[in-house]
Amino acid sequence: MSENPASYAYYPIESHERVLNVVQHCEAVCENTFTAVLGMCDQARATQLQYLRDCADICTLTAKYIARCSMFARSLAALCAQVCEVCGEHCLRMPDPQSQFCGRVCMDCARECRAFAGMSMPGYTGPVCPGAPGMCSQPEKKDENK
Repeated sequence: MSENPASYAYYPIESHERVLNVVQHCEAVCENTFTAVLGMCDQARATQLQYLRDCADICTLTAKYIARCSMFARSLAALCAQVCEVCGEHCLRMPDPQSQFCGRVCMDCARECRAFAGMSMPGYTGPVCPGAPGMCSQPEKKDENK
């Protein structure tokens, strides 16, 4: 199955530079915090490690979808916001400075992703749901001279 390029709307990457930077930074901080927390394992830390990996992975994927102007970028950003918020809240309950920093970064990322998910993609006029009628077509223009 090949992708139809017409199902993607192009927008200049600079128009979403802030959310891209925040998401990529969150991914890096979560990966780094995972390494820092690895030696402190108890049940709360085991849960934190799972959240950190989930958060880092969803941030990586979200940044890629935003950068490639995917029609699924907003939906993925909404999920990213949810995962980042859960991870951030858990990290903020931990007493160490690395977890506190990570928690703040995750909460910032959740806010940015939620804002991005709520905005419309410039230039995209198709439906949000894949497979919906007219997904790859532009509305026909009526000839006003008739």
